[in-house]
Amino acid sequence: TVNGIVNFTGGLHVVGTIDGGAISEDKDSVLIVSENALVKGKVQVKHLIVNGEIDGEIIVDGKVELFDKARIRGDIHYKILELPVGAQVDGKLIRIDE
Repeated sequence: TVNGIVNFTGGLHVVGTIDGGAISEDKDSVLIVSENALVKGKVQVKHLIVNGEIDGEIIVDGKVELFDKARIRGDIHYKILELPVGAQVDGKLIRIDE
């Protein structure tokens, strides 16, 4: 478990818990949230891949890929979204225009 906001560049693969959020201003940033992982707080990245849980607002200036075990509680701001059968989103889906 990490308490606080995680600021990163490049890629970050979460297999545990981040209690505070994850933010990257890197134009090539990728956040991967594995099955059984949890991120609480704001998520802001270029590319997001989720098969775990996020509890907070999500802002992705690129692609969001949700897998069947993804659980999202919060609004998702996105440019491209992949939402398969089984993924759950409890919030608004808001497309970012160019």
